[in-house]
Amino acid sequence: MMEIFLVQFLAAGLGAASTALADYSYRTARINQRAHSLWIATSTAVICLPVLVWACDVFLGPETVGRVVAATALSTVFFWVYRTLRREPPPQALSSPHRSSLSESATVAPAKIHC
Repeated sequence: MMEIFLVQFLAAGLGAASTALADYSYRTARINQRAHSLWIATSTAVICLPVLVWACDVFLGPETVGRVVAATALSTVFFWVYRTLRREPPPQALSSPHRSSLSESATVAPAKIHC
């Protein structure tokens, strides 16, 4: 039980780092949307892999049935995340509300003071 916890902890940490790197690369336009979606979907599936395989082994057995259920669940997670991320708008359309208000306030002419 402790081994699966450590493996899951490591997978979650590496998956989070990979996801952050993919998101950074996408936001800075170093990778396209398809590569970003594929990268995030793979990272998410890998994060789920250790616990899902362990649970299927414990409850369904290490035979073919358990492996098929684990593969089906991982495939479902992967394709669901991939399909959802493909609908995300491009990085140019995503802007922070703080940025737009700052740029608008910078273009406003200063008020004249009448004494």
